[in-house]
Amino acid sequence: MGRLFDAVAAVLGFDGEATYEGQAAVELENLAGNVGADPWPWQFGASTELVTQCYLEASRGGDLAWIAASFHETVAASAAAACAEAATSGTVVLSGGTFQNVRLLRSTRERLEALGFRVLTHRLVPPNDGGVSYGQAAVAAARGA
Repeated sequence: MGRLFDAVAAVLGFDGEATYEGQAAVELENLAGNVGADPWPWQFGASTELVTQCYLEASRGGDLAWIAASFHETVAASAAAACAEAATSGTVVLSGGTFQNVRLLRSTRERLEALGFRVLTHRLVPPNDGGVSYGQAAVAAARGA
């Protein structure tokens, strides 16, 4: 997901040198802000199609904030659809560095809740690698290692 966000950020004008991990994605999220937008038809596995959609919209002179917002809503709608398709219970956990993106997390959560899912997210532990390390330490402690 990180490279998808990086590619779209580049298409929409992020040309600066990243000075921290995820900077392009953070700037893309900031560009989208609270701009209202609907998702485009898209499914995971077709990353180049989504990047192309963003490029074509930008090359037609589309508003960059709206394109960034549409991109976020597209990823959220596709994430919710993928969860709904794969779910074996009524609970879904949203985790990973991608869900540090507040807009993406909020939109995905709202879509899943509208489908009747209970959505769990991080509150005390970060959703990225820090959370993985914490989980590994918890498992090791439980095993007495």
